[in-house]
Formats: sequence, structure tokens, C-alpha cells
Amino acid sequence: MAYPEMDSNEDDSTGRKSSHRNKRSKGSVSTVRVGSRSVPLYPLVIVCLGVLNTILLLTAVVIGICCGKVDEGSAPEQITASTLILEVKQLQIIQSGAVQAQKESEEGLERERMTNEKLQQQIEQSKTLSDAIQRQLEALEVEKATLVSSSSDISLNCGRCPSRWFYLNESCYFHSQSEYNALKNWADSREDCIRRGGDLVVIEDWAEQVTLYEHLPKRTIQQEWLLSGPGIWIGFTREAGDTWMWVNNATLLDEGFWIHGEPNNQGPHGERCGAIMNIINYKNSWFDGYCLSNKEWLCEMRPS
Repeated sequence: MAYPEMDSNEDDSTGRKSSHRNKRSKGSVSTVRVGSRSVPLYPLVIVCLGVLNTILLLTAVVIGICCGKVDEGSAPEQITASTLILEVKQLQIIQSGAVQAQKESEEGLERERMTNEKLQQQIEQSKTLSDAIQRQLEALEVEKATLVSSSSDISLNCGRCPSRWFYLNESCYFHSQSEYNALKNWADSREDCIRRGGDLVVIEDWAEQVTLYEHLPKRTIQQEWLLSGPGIWIGFTREAGDTWMWVNNATLLDEGFWIHGEPNNQGPHGERCGAIMNIINYKNSWFDGYCLSNKEWLCEMRPS
């Protein structure tokens, strides 16, 4: 379809502008005057539509970018939440396993405790039984020593030991209390024993200790101190380095049968000679004394 061409005429005499008139003619094209030019209408409309489409496209792109940024910003939060949920579940599983392991450990410890208690009870029972057996053995040793002591006179009648000696534990012993002058220092006591054919007694074992304890007269501490020299000299002395040596040159290797707190080596001159005090019990009767003090003495010799 053709549109009439629009012409604009200008009055030349009055200076007044005349109105524009549109003229239509067959086969003419619609135009729009832009400045001093006439531009066809259709291409202008197409350009405007293109510009509008471009603006809409740019707007859509911008909106898409903004939405993408929003999605990208929210994705880490969603990932973090999912990760936290997964970690919480894993921690719950680990905690459940730890609780179960702790429970099993507590049950195991309880079983061990009960087992230890049973073992402790068995140990206590064994210790009690052992102590009872030890007491019975000690009682039998004392009874044996008493019987041996009671039979000493019969042995003497057989002539196995000299006069005023007594036979015990396969040895002959002489106790100085039968002498008028029954007190001597350690060296003089040993000299008297040697003159009689023996030496100061050497107590070799527990059985001999018990036997002598049962045979020698029992005294109280008051009775001992009423005598000028408490105790009885026996055959060992303190050598260099606190080593105790018997008169047969044997070293005292075990703990011996010392009174509690002995040997203490007291006094200005020291205490280097051994003695026995028959006042407490056979397990605790030895002590160290000043060698020049006067005491009773006990000799020993092999029977004939």
C-alpha cells in the first residue's frame, strides 16, 4: 500500500508560516522529516524495534547474571549445611562406638577387679596357712630343743662331754655360771674356753639358736642388769667394715638373731664383741658389747 507524501510550503510575502499539507498520490512512500532530510518511516520503526530488542536482551542477560550470582552465593551455604549434617552423623556413629567401647572396657575392668580380689583372697589364705605352718614348725623346734635339753644329763652319763659340760645338737657346751668367778671380758672368756679344749660358741643355724635358747636359763632385763655384766659372750667380733667374724674365721652372712636396734656400736670405745641375752626370744637375743666389760661366757667343743 502506498501512503501520500507530505510536503511543507512556506509563504514568501508575509513571513507567516503556512500549514503543511499531506498529499497522497499513487505509488508514493511515507517519510518523516528529520532535520533537513526526509527519512522513510518503515526503516526507522525497524531500527527502533531492534534497539528495543537489544535493550530487552541486555536486561535479560543482566538479570540472568544476577540470578546466577545469587545461586552461586547460596550454593556454598547449602554444601556447608549438607557437610555439617554428614559430619554430625559420623560423629554420632563414632560417639556410639566410643560409648560401646567404654562400656566393654568397664566390664573388662570389673571382671579383672573381681579376679584380683579372688587372687588376693587366695594369697591371704595361703599366707595364713603358711604362717600357721611356720608357727607349728617353730613350736616343734622348741619342743625338740626342750627334749634335747632334758636328755643332756643322760648324754653326760655316757661320757661324751667333760664334767660340767652339757651335750646339745651334737656338740658339748660349757656355761660359766657354774664357775665361782663367772664373769670375764671377751678375750679372757675365749682364753678360758681354749684352755678347756674348746672355743667360744659358734651359732651356725636356727636350730642351734633355738636349742641354746631353751637350755640357757631365762632371765628378765632387771635380773641381767643386777649382774655386773648382762649377757653371755659368744664367739664373734666386729672386724673392719662392720663385718662380723666367728672365731672359726667364718663370716656372718645372714641377718642373725639380733635384738631390735642391735648392733649399734654405742659408747666412747665402741662395741665390737658379740653376746647373747636370754631374755626376749630366740629370734632376738644377740647384741654387741664393749669387749672389756665382764660377762658370762659360753664355750663349745666337739664331743669325744
